[in-house]
Amino acid sequence: MKVPEGWNVKQVGDLFELQLGKMLNKEALKKNPQFYYLGNSNVQWGRFDLTDLKKMHFNDKDIVKFNLQANDILVCEGGEVGRCAIWKENHKTIFYQKALHRLRSKGEIVPEFFQNYMEKIAGTKLLDNYTTRTSIAHLTQEKLSVLPVYLPPIEEQQEIVQIISTWNQAISATEKLLENSQQQKKALMQQLLTGKKRLLDETGVKFNLPWEKYRLGTLLKEEKQRNKDNLISRVLSVTNHSGFVLPENQFSKRIASDEVSHYKVVRKGQYGYNPSRINVGSFARLDQFENGLLSPMYVVFSITSPSLDSDFFLYWMQSNEAKQRIDNSTQGSVRDSVGFDAISSFVFKLPELQEQRKIARVIALADQEIDTLQKKLNCLKQEKKALMQQLLTGKKRVKVAA
Repeated sequence: MKVPEGWNVKQVGDLFELQLGKMLNKEALKKNPQFYYLGNSNVQWGRFDLTDLKKMHFNDKDIVKFNLQANDILVCEGGEVGRCAIWKENHKTIFYQKALHRLRSKGEIVPEFFQNYMEKIAGTKLLDNYTTRTSIAHLTQEKLSVLPVYLPPIEEQQEIVQIISTWNQAISATEKLLENSQQQKKALMQQLLTGKKRLLDETGVKFNLPWEKYRLGTLLKEEKQRNKDNLISRVLSVTNHSGFVLPENQFSKRIASDEVSHYKVVRKGQYGYNPSRINVGSFARLDQFENGLLSPMYVVFSITSPSLDSDFFLYWMQSNEAKQRIDNSTQGSVRDSVGFDAISSFVFKLPELQEQRKIARVIALADQEIDTLQKKLNCLKQEKKALMQQLLTGKKRVKVAA
């Protein structure tokens, strides 16, 4: 990279005092007094997760050496190499262990600028060149200390930090909205899919017919058609986050045998799942293709009864009740496998068809809100990434007050 006019290239060791955290050992875990310390998992990009803090012994010398001060940066030595956050809470006594580097600015660099810089180079060849690779990637203190930093004057650093901070605030606010919407959907599903909350029908009157018990086997049919004539070539898999996917999109290459005549055929509107992964949510309805193929290990089935709405059933399979049934059916099973017979044995209460459809529409609206927020969040993150690429390389310069 060409050094922009007015910028310098400095090494991390020139800009910061570096200190690797305290080594964990049996004595430190038993001896008193004990203090909370931060580990690799507590450090996320730009923030700290303090929900699971552990304790160990720090002696008087350790307390001076490993105590965090406001604006200290902690950088992950392993795991996601380079991930870092700035400690802001000067009033809290807390320490850190050997999986983390502590960086304390000597005054020539704004801590937030360095955090943004590390986020920009994470996963790139630049950082990779300074990473020691055995079986696990590590960023040693020796390598970190000589990592180059493209450094503008301090006033320009502050302006860059302020601009990127605006995007960070928008991302954080959208993440909170998204999390709230997801929690609201869960609560809504819990109320609607159990009949605890009843909706209004088209005339404005609350649904009041009692829900009836059904065994799923009376409403569903297993589909066992095979691709004998090789008329279908589209091989699919089912994930717990995206439903039906093309393996080449999910895994960057097609994962399937050349011989697919024994594969199961799945058609639009039918359901498919991996019996060994349904317990983690790998269950879906085929909506985006007219047909496809699934590995012989998969289960394929369809709804045969007019008493069961397809959308309602799809949401019910995401409910806590369905998850509990699935978990119960895997108990005592070596492979945690849930076959079609197990699904068929589930007994659940079902409202009348019109109420099913109304429930599904209400939950679908919650899904749309979540989808809109997720797209907004993805867009903000892409905008921030592009902005950082411009600002942290000097391709786009900021105005600095005279």
